[in-house]
Amino acid sequence: MSEIRIENKKQNTVNFYYAGFFIRLLAFCIDMAVTSSLANIVKNFIGEDYQIINNISLYGIIFWLICLLYFTLMTYFNNGQTLGKMITDIRVIPTKSEKLTFGQVVSRETFGRYVQNKFLFLYLLVAFVPKKQSLMDMICDTVVVKNSAYEYYLASK
Repeated sequence: MSEIRIENKKQNTVNFYYAGFFIRLLAFCIDMAVTSSLANIVKNFIGEDYQIINNISLYGIIFWLICLLYFTLMTYFNNGQTLGKMITDIRVIPTKSEKLTFGQVVSRETFGRYVQNKFLFLYLLVAFVPKKQSLMDMICDTVVVKNSAYEYYLASK
């Protein structure tokens, strides 16, 4: 069990279990299966795939938009959880406030995914950093924790 300081009105130090690399990878794989399924449904309605600009296809743009909307909206409106995170019992929480801000979620899920997908080795930071944070978790002041411990914290407030 590790400690994370959530700065609230009472200035409590709360103990959480951080979500490690492999559980986060499993959640991501589940989420990618969901987004791929949604994109394939849309692709079936559109029919033929078209090349729009220099090897960028219509399907590629649709898939990118679905991923962007899915990860951003699910994380924000489900209090830090996507379907993959729900299944694996983890969630994203802020380290310096009670609730994720829309700016944190957008930064983490758009800019963060773009940068980390260009430099895949950055995902490995999760395995070596004490709080098991990715680069974007560090920049956006977020951390991924086991959901059951977080819900216990919320119930005890």
